Amino acid sequence: MHKSFLKSLVLAVVTALALTLSPTAFAQITTSGMSGTLRAADGQALPGVTVTAVHTPTNATFTAVTSPAGRFTFIGLPVGGPYTVSAKTDAGDAVNTNVFTELGNEVEIALSAKSETVQLEKLVVGGRRGDLDAFAQGSGTILDRVQLDAKPTTERSFADLVSATPQVTLQALSSANDREEAHIVALGQNNRFNSFMIDGARINDVFGLNGTGLAAFFNPISPDTLDQMSVAVSPYSANFSFFTGAAINAVTKSGSNEFHGSAYYYFKGDRAYGVQLQGDNPKEEAATGVKILPKLKRTTYGATFGGPIWKDHIFFFLNYEKYDSISNGRTLTFSPDAGIEDQILARLKQYSSTVNWGDKVTSATSNEQTEKKMLAKVDWKISDKHRLTVRYSKTDGLVPQFGNLGSGVTINGVSSPSIGAALTSNFYNQTRVGKSYSAQFNSDWTPDFKTELRFTRNTDDQLTPTVATAPLIVINGISGTNLQTNAPGTGAEVAGTEQFRHGNIINVVNRQASAKADYFWNNFVLTGGVEREWSDFVNLFRSGSYGLVAFRSLADFMADTNGVISRNYYDPAVRPVADISDFAINSIYAQAKWNYSNRLNATFGLRLDQTETSIHPALNQAFLTTTGFRNDGTPGGVSALAPRFGFNYSLDDKRITQLHGGFGYFMGRSPWVFFSNSFGNTGVGTFSRSSTDTVNPLTGSLTQYFTSEFNGASPIGTGTDNPTLRREVDFNDNNVKMPAVWRGNLNIDHKLPFLNSTVTVEYDYTKVAEGLITTNENLKPLVGALALDGRARFSGAPSVQANALYPAYTNMYRVSNTKVGQSNYVTMEWSRPMKDNWSFRLAYTRGHSTEAQSNSQTTAGGQFLRNIVFNQNTVELSTADYEIKDRIQFNLSRQFEFIKKLKTTVSLYYEGRSGNPESWVFGGDLNGDGQSFNDAVVIPTGPTDPKFDFSGMTQAQQDAFFALINSSGLAKYAGQKFVPKNAFYEPWVNRLDLNFRQDIPIRGPAKLQLGLDFVNFGAFLSRSTFGYTEVAPNQSNDAFRTLTLTSGTSYNALGQIKPLFSGTVTATNPNGVFIPTPNLIDNLQSRWRIQLVAKLLF
Repeated sequence: MHKSFLKSLVLAVVTALALTLSPTAFAQITTSGMSGTLRAADGQALPGVTVTAVHTPTNATFTAVTSPAGRFTFIGLPVGGPYTVSAKTDAGDAVNTNVFTELGNEVEIALSAKSETVQLEKLVVGGRRGDLDAFAQGSGTILDRVQLDAKPTTERSFADLVSATPQVTLQALSSANDREEAHIVALGQNNRFNSFMIDGARINDVFGLNGTGLAAFFNPISPDTLDQMSVAVSPYSANFSFFTGAAINAVTKSGSNEFHGSAYYYFKGDRAYGVQLQGDNPKEEAATGVKILPKLKRTTYGATFGGPIWKDHIFFFLNYEKYDSISNGRTLTFSPDAGIEDQILARLKQYSSTVNWGDKVTSATSNEQTEKKMLAKVDWKISDKHRLTVRYSKTDGLVPQFGNLGSGVTINGVSSPSIGAALTSNFYNQTRVGKSYSAQFNSDWTPDFKTELRFTRNTDDQLTPTVATAPLIVINGISGTNLQTNAPGTGAEVAGTEQFRHGNIINVVNRQASAKADYFWNNFVLTGGVEREWSDFVNLFRSGSYGLVAFRSLADFMADTNGVISRNYYDPAVRPVADISDFAINSIYAQAKWNYSNRLNATFGLRLDQTETSIHPALNQAFLTTTGFRNDGTPGGVSALAPRFGFNYSLDDKRITQLHGGFGYFMGRSPWVFFSNSFGNTGVGTFSRSSTDTVNPLTGSLTQYFTSEFNGASPIGTGTDNPTLRREVDFNDNNVKMPAVWRGNLNIDHKLPFLNSTVTVEYDYTKVAEGLITTNENLKPLVGALALDGRARFSGAPSVQANALYPAYTNMYRVSNTKVGQSNYVTMEWSRPMKDNWSFRLAYTRGHSTEAQSNSQTTAGGQFLRNIVFNQNTVELSTADYEIKDRIQFNLSRQFEFIKKLKTTVSLYYEGRSGNPESWVFGGDLNGDGQSFNDAVVIPTGPTDPKFDFSGMTQAQQDAFFALINSSGLAKYAGQKFVPKNAFYEPWVNRLDLNFRQDIPIRGPAKLQLGLDFVNFGAFLSRSTFGYTEVAPNQSNDAFRTLTLTSGTSYNALGQIKPLFSGTVTATNPNGVFIPTPNLIDNLQSRWRIQLVAKLLF
């Protein structure tokens, strides 16, 4: 155990014992609370009275003692209810029944003692009660089981449920392929900067390769197991940290004194019993008028069961779920002539008879995905003072991948066509197995002193099992049929292990331990706590280490001549085969909640977070000597002090109108992969050899490669490093800081005198305190070069030695901090809780978010590439990739009972929002930074603009160029320095969804529930009115969306911008003008889809 943590632990214990402490509203990650005032019939406060709360499902009893002002508070309660709250006084008895609590929040209740017992039938249910939340301070949403069930979602999507919060939107739907894999974006911040916890266990993808930020391919847990969920964007309790987007917490169901359970089945497909269940592809229909109904079949079945093991003492809850999906796989683009693939297979077996070379692919592939989920939970009421909860869950998923089928591959300068075939030996699976263990121990030592201990351990194993263990082999010049045009053509055939699966394993172990104590003193709740979260990472990524082989023709392959072979190696004497690293955060916090009166409460908190790493990248002394940069920096050794303040004030005694808000500092989290690149790319210990090398070349014969170079039992290449080789170095600034923000909000809530409804106006402000930015420190300025637009110019890609500022190295990617970026969001909401069988919510959110870089990638080079710049390697403030400017939400739920006990529930959900931000870029590499399609455009004032040279365009191309500028809206930037990143937006999105459920009683409490979720229901009714169309990005990354203005761009000798606007001459394009790729319709997300549901509830 590290000394720094021991010091923090000792300090935390002293703090807790000294009773200087913490949280409340949105403070309890797995539990809930309630507060109130006990008064006599004449309104006088009753101090020193014991108040009892009984959890009806389990008969668990909790006690509190009223303060001198008659206030009482319960914390650490099981979520939900119902509870019966009572007190016996000399003035009479007081009873309040049917009280329900909310996850992470306190509900306000009132007790009035009278000479006879009076039962106040007050219903207090999360999100459904009519009263304003007296303990609301920050911004957020709490969803109970009723609201979770009412949200339409054909994917039973965790992300879909979270998006009910006005400040949270879903992005990256096209690359995710479905809403269950969408990116959850809060207040315009990076989706991987959120915090996700279930039952107190973190479910973030801690390493960070999954774009969703979650440690699962699909849902991290079955939605049918959830009891409540909270989404907080500004929780001011000091025990909240490790996020700069949203803190998303959920608790699973628990057993009770009665046996309850369910069996459920969900089906979504292209058809069922002859009925079409999804729409046709809108992209093909819009382009050609042809309707295509794609193959789709998705089934989910599972069961839950809970009840008593020992009545009133021990309870259990179980869940099992299996998800299967079958859809169209990779589209075939090329079909080799008859007999060719048989020849190739036979020859491959001659090269190596021990390799499984697979089979040829003659028909469309099928994408068959699967995921299993299991959960077991036990709650033990040891006594009225002590409770223990333990939980185990497992998620096991598999997603097939089709390697290089249908795409081109470049190996050592030998490029294959963009169309091609592949043998199944090039295929592989992605598997992900996540296990979570958690335990929580709550103790009520006295009515005034309570403690909570929690420990969780999560493991995440990501593997890529392959069909073959072999070098990647590409054979070009294959004759056959281009299936995109149905015309004869040439393509490539690919066999062997896909190059990025040559040694690809990730193992993560994440642990969290925490302790906190709460003490009630007069009108204060004092809490102190200590936390530690620590993770160990093993990352094996040896791309190309089995070997890469290219032949220019089938004849060369058959004869084993003119082959080009390259291979990546590591030196075991210099570095380990896998990158091993660790990271920890130690925290201590203190906070006081002050219930000044029934109208005013406030929290004052302070938190200290300290980062820690015990493993550093190996120091490259030669790199330090040459460049002055250390490459062994990590985010460890950084401390952050986080003050918090929140308040709630009612403007009147009846709480008709209230103000609430706060301000605080939040240290966030970042995927570890952002920093782990420095462990893999130190500039030593890894190198490449090729058959084209002039010194010590690799063999060019595939036969010799298999006999003397490649060993299938130990396929990763090893050798002796040559320290003089030029290589990439990735490094972090020493003590680089985790993302952090200052965040505040101010809300006003008002109860309207009609419809039992409430209006809220909310303002949320975020200022980046610490952001992350990636630069390339080896870019060499192009001295003396002119650029009349003022743009910084460079010599070219540093992979070419003459272009590098430090010739001994190629790219030098540096991760450092910046304080640039902020967001401002305003939300107006009108809502009515469920009453008299109907409810609604109407919300409008408008916001703006800015950033330096989006940090949407996993490699340092990817971060650097996917950023629109005017001056490279400088911090430029611009609209964030994650901004959604405008968003409208409308929910309407109605319950009917046409026949007694046959309840029907219908819910409509509408979302209208701005499209994703997008940028215009120049084609080519204008500034010479080695990256294309990332240079911000400059708009000329006209053909005679002195900053431009149009000699590379014909008159027709020039006319088309200016026509595009005028039609696209770019003309308003004419004469300005440049067009900012993300200055434009994709088209507005409309979506209307329908949820329908019908209950059918069977016997006693048992009932059958039938229903459907109809996503994009509006497009089914009228595409012109509700034509929800999701736009697919033109680039490979969803957060990086660009439109290209020119076919190529360069500077002439005078420093003028010389744009090209040339395209292919066709019958429809006789002048050969450039035609930018437009926004593309995403077929999967833009179709209407129906999910059928059947549940047995008992």
